[in-house]
Amino acid sequence: MAVTTHPSPGPASDGRHVVLLKSLSTNNRFYALVATDSGLNNADTIDEFPPGLLLGVAYPCLEDGLNDFAVIRTTFETIDYFPDDESMRDELMSIIDEARDKLIRRLTELRDRIADSTAHFLGTDLAEYRGYAMNMVHRGYPRRNLDSMMKLNVFMTVAAQEEASNGPEPLFYYAFRDKTLTGTSSDLTARQFVAAMFSDVLDAVQDPASYGSRHIFDRDVFQKFIAMMFINYATTDPIFYGTHKADYGVSADRDMDNTPLHRAIDAQLREIEARMLADVPTVVAPEIDTAWAEPDINLPQEWANEEVVVGPLASICAAARRLVRLDTPDAVELGRVVLANVAILIDQLKEHGIIGESAYDPTSNNNGPARP
Repeated sequence: MAVTTHPSPGPASDGRHVVLLKSLSTNNRFYALVATDSGLNNADTIDEFPPGLLLGVAYPCLEDGLNDFAVIRTTFETIDYFPDDESMRDELMSIIDEARDKLIRRLTELRDRIADSTAHFLGTDLAEYRGYAMNMVHRGYPRRNLDSMMKLNVFMTVAAQEEASNGPEPLFYYAFRDKTLTGTSSDLTARQFVAAMFSDVLDAVQDPASYGSRHIFDRDVFQKFIAMMFINYATTDPIFYGTHKADYGVSADRDMDNTPLHRAIDAQLREIEARMLADVPTVVAPEIDTAWAEPDINLPQEWANEEVVVGPLASICAAARRLVRLDTPDAVELGRVVLANVAILIDQLKEHGIIGESAYDPTSNNNGPARP
């Protein structure tokens, strides 16, 4: 069962309130308690998070990583359209390399801050998290259910391309790259175990062998990240999903203090802070044998739309950039028109809520012309 949090009525008398901040060095976003006169507001960016600042991990801290994965996966899809064009492949692989570097920075910070207790999953029972994860290691979990609940088409697609079949209902088994971790997981605290899972995904991201094709990337990397997200949702109080309509539209121009999400985060961060100040010792929790029960996960439909819509648009943009580089005025103009119109389409899709505000924008790529 996920941790149940009773939200506070609003900012406490110490004058601090919850803000969502983004690090320019890693692109991670975390929640933090800051003084109202700090000059920091919701959706602000900072160079990097100070080492001792207490950070909260909730929506959209993990979801942001999906953008980097989307860049890699849609770029692989685009490569398939140009099988005999080596120069195009080299150019597209440079896009993948850039996205991989961003993922490495993002996941390294998450792993390190979870390990040193400066970042905390909010509303999450970490012992239950470990129990879910180890069940996924030993017993597996239906691939079809993972795709359905996470609004993706990844786990069944991977299974369809693998020779080994799990029968009529394929199962996904989480496999640690370090095989010894499976047998020693009970020796770790729940927090150490979660940090180890981030380290496992990070190792897969850093491995050059993970980038042979989209299928290999999905099989060896993306599935693992999505499985971690699924386990996080399954063991977290739904109030921290950020899917309540009152929680939408985090910005510096909006008073978020009394939204359901920010009230819950305020209460949870203060509770964690008080526990740390009291120096409550960390106890190694026993391994939990969590019975599989379908968690009530209600994620935004925008996720499914991003998978279906943004991928083909990324391929169109890749072809348009190729036109822009041709030494023909008409081709250059045609390419720029295509990019400009895709940019307009992306903005409209976001405005109408068909894809999320943070969805990958294929017209804003550092390896091509600036977004029109």
